[in-house]
Amino acid sequence: MAIFYDFSGGMESTAMLVLERERILDTGAVARMADTGKQFPEMGLHFRQVEHRLGIQIVTPPRRITFDEFLFERGGMIRKGTIDCSKRMKRSNLSRHMKSFPPPYEVNVGFNLDEEERDNRATAFSERNEKPWLHWRYPLIERGIRRAQTRKICLDAGLSVVVEMYDKMGRFDCFFCGNQKPSQALKVYDHYPELAREWMVAEERKGHSFLPVPLKVLVENRDRQGTLALFEGTSQCACFGGNEDVTEDCAEG
Repeated sequence: MAIFYDFSGGMESTAMLVLERERILDTGAVARMADTGKQFPEMGLHFRQVEHRLGIQIVTPPRRITFDEFLFERGGMIRKGTIDCSKRMKRSNLSRHMKSFPPPYEVNVGFNLDEEERDNRATAFSERNEKPWLHWRYPLIERGIRRAQTRKICLDAGLSVVVEMYDKMGRFDCFFCGNQKPSQALKVYDHYPELAREWMVAEERKGHSFLPVPLKVLVENRDRQGTLALFEGTSQCACFGGNEDVTEDCAEG
């Protein structure tokens, strides 16, 4: 069986690699990351720190298209609640990489116990995507690990970059993710002005905003509490979630 650990670079998937390190090494499992090319600049440092501290090589499957091609040439969408970017820039690349190995497959994903208790996230995901030749496993849920515990797991393992990014930004994924909170988007503007400029140019070129309001409007109205309250809400990354089958382009062997 080919075993994969899907590493997003976030706190949960990082904690998953820490806790499963011995199994990864013992089974020859493949830790892998779908690089969209739009992550925060610290992602490369985090990537190297994880490999060095854990002694695990992380594979980055080649992209079939660039993010700019996805967004501007292939009709790609970035919107709150949508999964288009995740499906086409992450899942499709990981699926193609998986198919380069003979089945059956096991894919490990970093859902935590809070997500399962709140939304039945892992249960619903497996109901949609479990196949006779493909098993989805959730190591954090099996171990009873909640979101709050993942920070200590990463700290104890010496993985400081991801902890510092969560302390600063509240997240660690693509910088103009449509599912982030407005308060997080404003942190992009404050801490990464060059990325904020790229974001604004991309929204203007695309012809619509990635959040419910354009980043420029959000910045101009940052002191008006009502603007933030319109869509602060709960933010959840659409990666490895949503309501669509993520294995639609996987071969049944």
